[in-house]
Amino acid sequence: MVTRQRFLKHCELHPEWAVEAMRLIKLNEQSAAVLRTKVNLEIARERSAINRRTAEKCKNGHVRTANNTFYVEYGGCLVRRCKDCNKSARENRMPTIDRVRLSVAALHEGETLSSQGGYTLSIMRNFIRANPKIGNRIRTISEKNASVHRSAAQRARRQLAASPLTRNNGEDAYEAVRNATAHLAEDERDDVMSMMFLAIAEDRMTLSEARSRVGEFLKDQRRRPRVYGEARFSLDCPLSDDSGMTWLDTKSDADRLWA
Repeated sequence: MVTRQRFLKHCELHPEWAVEAMRLIKLNEQSAAVLRTKVNLEIARERSAINRRTAEKCKNGHVRTANNTFYVEYGGCLVRRCKDCNKSARENRMPTIDRVRLSVAALHEGETLSSQGGYTLSIMRNFIRANPKIGNRIRTISEKNASVHRSAAQRARRQLAASPLTRNNGEDAYEAVRNATAHLAEDERDDVMSMMFLAIAEDRMTLSEARSRVGEFLKDQRRRPRVYGEARFSLDCPLSDDSGMTWLDTKSDADRLWA
């Protein structure tokens, strides 16, 4: 608004006004300095970001290609990362002593290296390569635990796919059928139990249905002796081909079902 000389001359003529004016000048200079710093910092960051985005190599000298480059979100922006740098970092990363102790304790509790997570697996591999004697022992325990887990999973799959007749070594099926046929006569019980076991094995009956369906198998068992091949027996049929006696001749009044 005025030249510097005129401003200084005015301050000499009005010293009280000059004090307030100089105070305001210093505050404005400080605010302007802060603003310049912010602007310069933003400009520097933008230039650095542009250089990183357009750089043909990463900071470690790896050539940037579409195959070895990925992006992560950082501070609300997508930042380019180098897969080769990450791979090198993983190969050189070593676990702490506490991490090794926790991993070994988990192995003794039945876990495996892979079940402890991808990060633990990668750094423990580096530890195993750097310490082959301890590493071989750790690998042996992990493989043994993995074998136990596979065997348990196979047994579980077999039990799930198997008939109820084979579960719990057959004890469940035997108890269900035995309790369902406890009221039957001894000469009929074994045959009915055999028929029920066969139905359970063929998935035609569940264990919970044994008590309600025992009458069905008892009826089938009582009908079965009257059937021979494709023909039904009659009391008038002979006992055998060369016999003159019939089945009716073998019956007495006590065998009649009617009065």
